[in-house]
Amino acid sequence: SFTDDDRAQWTHRIANLVLLNRPKNSEAGRKPFAEKKATYFQSPSGVATFALTTQVLNSPEWTPAVLEQRQHQLMGTLQDM
Repeated sequence: SFTDDDRAQWTHRIANLVLLNRPKNSEAGRKPFAEKKATYFQSPSGVATFALTTQVLNSPEWTPAVLEQRQHQLMGTLQDM
């Protein structure tokens, strides 16, 4: 659901970054969001390995609009520190 322009805009921004351990990061690749979410962002107990990643699990989709909102939220948090 990302255009080439969307992809260029969001690929290396904080909103699109999630914490994964090294093996999981290597496996993630370019799989569909739902598959990544179910397989790579959860531990066997069903929760995210990193607290920040929980935000991704709560999102039903990964779209430019979701990233825009996440970008503002994360930048606000960083500015408050």
